[in-house]
This record gives sequence, structure tokens and C-alpha cells, in this order.
Amino acid sequence: MDLSQEILKQLIKIKSYSGQENELANFIMVFCKKNDLPVEKQDNNIIVKYLTGSKKCLIFNAHMDTVKEGNPLLWKFSPFGEKSGIIKDGKLYGLGASDDKGSIATLLLLALNYKNITPPIDIFFTFVTNEETNGAGTKSFINFFMNQYATKYTEVSAIIAEPTDCDFIEIGHRGNIFLKLKIKGDSGHSSNPDNIKIHSLEKMIKIIAKIKKLEKEIKIFYYDDILGYPTICLTGFNSSESSINKVPSECNTTWDIRTTPLLHDKFIDILKRKVGNNIEIELVDKPINYSLTEKNSKIINIFKKNTNNLAIKIAKGSNDTVFFNEIGIPALTFGPGNKNTIHKENEYIEIKNINKAIQIYTDVIKTFK
Repeated sequence: MDLSQEILKQLIKIKSYSGQENELANFIMVFCKKNDLPVEKQDNNIIVKYLTGSKKCLIFNAHMDTVKEGNPLLWKFSPFGEKSGIIKDGKLYGLGASDDKGSIATLLLLALNYKNITPPIDIFFTFVTNEETNGAGTKSFINFFMNQYATKYTEVSAIIAEPTDCDFIEIGHRGNIFLKLKIKGDSGHSSNPDNIKIHSLEKMIKIIAKIKKLEKEIKIFYYDDILGYPTICLTGFNSSESSINKVPSECNTTWDIRTTPLLHDKFIDILKRKVGNNIEIELVDKPINYSLTEKNSKIINIFKKNTNNLAIKIAKGSNDTVFFNEIGIPALTFGPGNKNTIHKENEYIEIKNINKAIQIYTDVIKTFK
């Protein structure tokens, strides 16, 4: 077993849901110290940094957290724990194998390569928390970097090692807004439906129909030439039901809205006008803005030069590139993970992509000088 497989198997064994990354962070810290890498803890993140005095800097970013495993009965192999990390047909299976522990293994191996060789530029390898929720780990690192290091550099770019199969790069994504809609009504015995004045479930069904009509409208008026169409997706339907023969007094739904630049700041007001004033609209988390790096930026041109002009795409989901772009640091997404397997049972990574990513990252570092 080569070192990439050995490291990745150890990473997979450690369960690291969002907000529960401490054990994995400790493993990375111990690994780095054991191998004499210049490691430090920053907030709840782990950073390996090589400072050479260069005026140019690359930031590599991989996240330690994972989503949950879904239905454990659908996994062919254990998603985490001692029996996890099974390798079959060149693929290593496990929760987070592609999103994003394959990238953690890749960056640790890349960092090892510079232990005895001075890199041509300054490099930060960042292993962050809470990417799957609100990006708190990357936002914390950026604050740290801007306060202590940013003024040293004339050029800084970031590479987010999210899954792209080593086959394409992503230069942006739509914004996203997570919402909960609540409707209150009257409760009562379901054998007497005529006595229920306001039926929260039925009212919510009508609201859903209005919102699906709204989606068709915003796709017409808020299409973006680069980022594409906005979307609205119903992700949850719940009620205060306590028994099958009782009409619930409250119903709520959750929604994932993906926005384009012209729509992002307007969407809540548009939604309020569509659904009326009797619906409670609650932000589940702070909205994340859209992200877009210019196609002719230096970091993108360097990637194209070193990857035989890989395809340039827009990510369907959001990621931490947005936090770099918001402060003027060009960022792109490129990593070894298999995009089609993430957030699903039986997630895997093709092991060969780890070494492939290391080589491409190495070439990019050389060219960035």
C-alpha cells in the first residue's frame, strides 16, 4: 500500500461531521508534527505554511467536515470506522472519500514534498471546518490571513480542492439562500374537516404551487450568461402533527434557492410579494453570495497552461471560493475527488487521481512564481 492510500484510509476511519472535526484535526496535527511539517492550529483549522520571503502566495484549501452518511444500509462498505476505507478496482470507498478527504491526503502529500525543498513561492495549506454548513472555517482563516500576512504579497490566489475529477476547473457558482416558510392554521379532529377554518397543510400546498410558478418566472428574467439559471428547490415538508386523526396547527417547508447576480439581493422581496404577508419567512443561515473569477485571471491561465486546457465550468453548488473572491483573491476549484459520488451512499475516490492532482498542483506552483 502506498502512502496516499495509507493516509486516506486513516482519514476515512475518522467520523467528522460538520461541527465534529476535532478528532480529524488532531490526526492531521499529529501527522504533520511527526513529519516535521510547519504546522499550527488556527481557530479550529489546521494550517501548514511555507514562508520563503516571496511576494507571491498560493493558498490551498480542503475541508475536514463531511455531510452525514445517509442510509447506512445502502452502503456496500462501512462509511467510516475501523472497517472502512475498502479499496476495490482502484477506488477507495468511504464517507468523504471524494468530499473532501481525498483532497486532504493530496495536500498533506504535497506539503511533504516541500519539507526539504524550498518552494518558489509562499504556500499555505489550509484544512478547514464547516464547509458543508456555513464556511465558518474558511472565513476564520481569511480573517487571520488578511490581518497577519496579506500586506506582504503582491499576488495571492487560492485553489479550493473540491471534487472535479482532475478533469475540469470551476471558476464560480451561483449564490444560495436557505429558507424556512411557516404557516399557522387551526387544529381539530380530522373527522370534522369542515370545522377547520384555516388548514395549514392545504394552504402550504397552494404556496408551493405559487413558488414553483415563481421559479419559471425568475428563470426567464434572471438568467445569467455565465452562471446560468436560478433555481428553487423544495427540500422539506413538516407539520406539527401529533396523531393521524388530528389536523396540525402549523406547517413548514424548507427551500434551497440558487441565485444569479441580478436576483440575489432581490429574491426575498420578490418571494414576499408572491406568497403574501401571512407566511412567515425565516432565513435558515446567512445567504452566500455568488462567486465568479475572471476567465483571464493569472491562476486560471496557469491552470490551463499546465493541464492542456482543461474545461472551465460553473459549479452547481456553492463552495468556499466565494469568501476569497469577496476580498479580491482570485479562486478556483480543482481537486481529485469524484463529483458524481459526493453526498451519496457508497462515495468513493479513484486513487490514481491523488497523484495526478499532486503533479498538477506542483506544476502550478512552479509556474506561479
